[in-house]
Amino acid sequence: MKKRILILVAVGTAFITQSCSDYLTKDANVNTTLSYQQIFADVHYAPGFLDNIYNNIPDGYSRFGGAMLAAACDEAVCSDAGSPIQLFNTNAINSTTNPDDQWSNMYRGIRKCNMFLKELGPDGIITKTNSIPMVENIGNTSVNTRNYYKGQALFLRALFHFELLKRYGNIFYVSKVLDPFNENELFSGTQLPYDQVVDSIANDCDSAASYMPASYPDVSYGGRPVSWTALALKSRLFLYAASPLNNPTNDLSKWKRAADASKVIIDSKKYSLVSFNTIFSSLYNSEIIFATKATNRNDIETFNYPVSYQGEGLMNPTEDLVEAFGMGVTTYKNRYLNYNPNDPYCLNSIKKREDRFKYSIFYNTSRLVNLSNKKDTIVATYVGGKDGLFSTPTATKTGYYMSKFINSSIDLSKGTTSYRAWVYMRYAEILLNYAEALNEYNNTGANFTAIINALNLIRNRANLRPFDTADKALLQDQNEMRKYIKLERRLEFAFEEQRFWDLRRWKDAETVLNQPVQGMRITKDAQGNYVYTVFTAQTRIFETKMYWYPIPRAEILKYRSAGKTIVQNPGWE
Repeated sequence: MKKRILILVAVGTAFITQSCSDYLTKDANVNTTLSYQQIFADVHYAPGFLDNIYNNIPDGYSRFGGAMLAAACDEAVCSDAGSPIQLFNTNAINSTTNPDDQWSNMYRGIRKCNMFLKELGPDGIITKTNSIPMVENIGNTSVNTRNYYKGQALFLRALFHFELLKRYGNIFYVSKVLDPFNENELFSGTQLPYDQVVDSIANDCDSAASYMPASYPDVSYGGRPVSWTALALKSRLFLYAASPLNNPTNDLSKWKRAADASKVIIDSKKYSLVSFNTIFSSLYNSEIIFATKATNRNDIETFNYPVSYQGEGLMNPTEDLVEAFGMGVTTYKNRYLNYNPNDPYCLNSIKKREDRFKYSIFYNTSRLVNLSNKKDTIVATYVGGKDGLFSTPTATKTGYYMSKFINSSIDLSKGTTSYRAWVYMRYAEILLNYAEALNEYNNTGANFTAIINALNLIRNRANLRPFDTADKALLQDQNEMRKYIKLERRLEFAFEEQRFWDLRRWKDAETVLNQPVQGMRITKDAQGNYVYTVFTAQTRIFETKMYWYPIPRAEILKYRSAGKTIVQNPGWE
């Protein structure tokens, strides 16, 4: 993002003890000697306030004590038995304890957006000053700076509301700065019907797109949203709204709306797929639509390197995920052709597992290819191996480690870091959003061809053959196409916080997440050959009430003390 002066904003007092109404209403206290008036009276400080809002976007790499949300679904097991992520798998979430409770954080972000929009004014003018230039000349490009600020704030407000909507469903949509001294206003909000919130978020996305430029004015703006970013968020929003959890009557017009929103991004030709091994290592490439602020870090490796490389090895992919990866350079119908259960990673055959497998999973005999300063770069997950089951307290619990996101050139013993961000949206999602929505709406004729074309782009990048005649005949059945798209999303977005929410919006979680997850125990026989045995790595519990998170109990008590009512989600107290 463009370098600005950052103003650290504390809304109210201690965040951990405040309720939603506090976050939505208390005036900002700046953690410097500057007054609130001074922040919005200086051309340097007001943009800093806007920059600070980006800090409220959740970073998915290690926000659960080093674990990731993937360990709360069938993608992975967290090897740390004491990690808060385990609460999801043991049915221990409640309205007081929820490791992924974003209620307060998102409403803090919304509060900041509304404050900034209020000060910016309806015509893009900072109300306390005219010091922010209307037009900023950057190279040969002129940018309406005030409009760009307004568009960013509207986009962030839409994003924060969406993050609330997908977690809680039953939320307040807040589009103004509430008066903390007027109790009637403070508690006058109403939890809106799901579809009404969707419409409000979509309106913010459209407004944001109208104010922001279509591309970065120059590289110094890299990472900020542009008009297409807001429209891409609308693609995700409409897909969720059309899905079975939120569309129980299967209103086909909702699927059409989602398909159309995705097609706008595809037709723009603004984005394209890049090689899979560079998606997360090359910032602001042509596939990334939006990502969090980039920082120099090595926490991803610290928490997830195999244990013999000084990592904690926390994220352990499941055998269930591993088995979902088919063979490379095969058709979909024959995706397990040449698979050998005695050589499951195809170590001794010409035919290999598809490319996304090695980019996602560290398996027995994987190599940390860029760790050039180490003599031994081979991962050994067999029992007795240096990275194997039971080798350390946090060694793999499934026989695998996560390789996705890992920069294997980082040497933790030397404290080296690399510059990375959490990728929130990328173009592959738009293609799969489009395919899914169009399949559910009408998968015949030209629509079927459009679906096939979108999916073949994903397959080509994974070094898989395009669909052949037999594949197409199979996938003309809507149910078969649905299964395939679900499989593609599982493989393409492994560990990216998509699967957790996909299982919910599809209403598949009550089936999938009540199954034990599997691991692979690898031993050696008397001749030194590997022997592979699938075993149960962890059991899981999912109750249907978990389709929606509980609204925090502190928030309910706050409204109750004011004589108001806030409706808790079904099944929660």
